[in-house]
Amino acid sequence: MRNMKKGPFFVALAVSFGLLACTPPEEEVHPKRRSARADNLQRYVNKAQEYRAFAQARSKPVVQGGLVDSSVLNAFLPKTQDLRVSSQIFAQKNLLESVVREKYTREALEQVESLLNQMKEQIQPKILAAQSAKEVAAAVNEITDLYAKKLADFSQSQEQIQWTGPDVEQSRLSRQTLQEAVHSLLENIALDYGNECAEKTKPVLQKAADDYWLVLSSVNNRQDMEQELIRVGRGADAAFNRVIVQYGDPMLSVSEAQAASLRVQLIEAQQEIESQFEKLYGKDAVLQTREIFENYKNNLEQILQKPARLSRMQEAFNREGEVYRQEMLELQVRLNEDLERRSAEVRGIPVSVAAK
Repeated sequence: MRNMKKGPFFVALAVSFGLLACTPPEEEVHPKRRSARADNLQRYVNKAQEYRAFAQARSKPVVQGGLVDSSVLNAFLPKTQDLRVSSQIFAQKNLLESVVREKYTREALEQVESLLNQMKEQIQPKILAAQSAKEVAAAVNEITDLYAKKLADFSQSQEQIQWTGPDVEQSRLSRQTLQEAVHSLLENIALDYGNECAEKTKPVLQKAADDYWLVLSSVNNRQDMEQELIRVGRGADAAFNRVIVQYGDPMLSVSEAQAASLRVQLIEAQQEIESQFEKLYGKDAVLQTREIFENYKNNLEQILQKPARLSRMQEAFNREGEVYRQEMLELQVRLNEDLERRSAEVRGIPVSVAAK
């Protein structure tokens, strides 16, 4: 009898559970109306996710390095090619032309002087043999007309002469002078780009001197010679500039305008950092970052004031960037500790316990 009495109760209970299970939640019955409990729960979840995201962001360094990479200094280097090798070749070519012209001029003057001497030698006997002033005048006019024609013909022939190139001795001396100029070039290249670059440039300059010598020994037309030397000069410049790109450590002198443009880059990068610090730690934290930034910026500006090798300036930039990164990291650690301490005080937990 006891079991039977319990039967209707269990049946009713099962029916009740079935009805409850089949009853959809309020959100499904009224999809546009959420319960206050659901709203509060969602806000709690969103807040928890936000706190966790901030905590994860605070656990990572905001600053990874300097605000500008040292490679930014490359933008301040001259953009034009260094044409000193071809300039030296053409300076030597112009000097050679001057020597050749001087030789032709000297030879021409010697021939003119020879003609005048011949005229003088022919006039003197005529004058001595003359019996009257009239005969003297006639003799002088005859000889003068003769040599005036010879001088005119000589002058015309000189105008038609085409320079065909230096002789063997002139070519040898010109090449020797170019070889001597190479040593001076290497000294200047070492000053401008460093000793390693100068050492790597030696084969380039030697080849240019050899090619110059080859042109002088093989071309006997002035126009062809000039075209060939243009080709030699361009090839030498291209080879030299490849060496500069690979081995050059140029002296860098930064202008006021260039320093100002770098300052703008620093300030813009710092503003992004400050925005992240404000988001993670508040406005007071931004003020603490600025002193670190000002020291960093001022140190970089001091580096730019004195000309130096590119490598030395880049090393100095990297050192200052590392100091800035380390100081910003230390600031972030202190800010995290302050947040943890304030949070512990709010919760009433001892700081030493909260830190664990």
